[in-house]
Amino acid sequence: MKNFIRYTLLMAAAVVGTLMVACSGDDGDDPAVVSGPAFAAIEITPDNRIVFVDFSEPVSKGGVYMQPLTAECFSVSLESDKVTLDSIKVIHSAGNASAMILLYLKGRSSGEEVLTIRPANPEAIINARSVAMNTSASISGNLSDPGIIGRWVSAGDNLSELFRQFGFDTVSMLFRYDGTYVYTSVTTGGIRNVLTGTFVQQKNSGTAIRSVRMNQLNPVAATIEGIFLPENGDPVTMKYETAQTEPAVAGLTPPTPEAGFGSTGLTGSDNTQTYILVSSFPPDSI
Repeated sequence: MKNFIRYTLLMAAAVVGTLMVACSGDDGDDPAVVSGPAFAAIEITPDNRIVFVDFSEPVSKGGVYMQPLTAECFSVSLESDKVTLDSIKVIHSAGNASAMILLYLKGRSSGEEVLTIRPANPEAIINARSVAMNTSASISGNLSDPGIIGRWVSAGDNLSELFRQFGFDTVSMLFRYDGTYVYTSVTTGGIRNVLTGTFVQQKNSGTAIRSVRMNQLNPVAATIEGIFLPENGDPVTMKYETAQTEPAVAGLTPPTPEAGFGSTGLTGSDNTQTYILVSSFPPDSI
């Protein structure tokens, strides 16, 4: 009886083995294809300060057990003639499918710059099975064009002739990403005046000169229109010229992109001034 049971068990095992071989087909000896993680998505914030990178699955740093990705895990390049990438900082939790990369840039972007991210080496980024991302993997995105956004200051000879005649010592303009602005002027006598409101900027075809329209809300309602031109350099500067259009002032007309700087009615070139970029990352509030 014992031999019969043993024989039955052996026959059952043989049948199962035969079925497994039959189901595997002719390629039963080939190893299974094992793939590593891949880039899934990229998002660059409007201020070009943070890059969010999504992966196809949870990842961690290669060569160590369950450690977060660091700057050494990435090869980040920037195609640009005007902007340079100074360094990066990576924020990531081991086993997470998303990472945040902080960019430290020099120069003012135009929106044409292309940022490309790749794994730094064959073992830089791995998944939960310790399979590494292919070194040929990459993902790219364009930097944003901030235009007039930022904190700008004009003082001394950079102020327009008109402003100096009226006793201005310093003018500071803060344009935020939420479409609001703060305009602060200080006279040589120490009188401080603050204007706030909303703004809209736009590019113009056929010229690098851009347009801006400001709807002043405080301390009184007014509309200001004009032109500006950011210029890369060290420091970054901006030519700027505007005029009040509402309430209208007789003979005072705003400059136009077609006519260029110095085209303000009544004032001409006396209304053109230069601003220096103090910060590309304006605060949400001040």
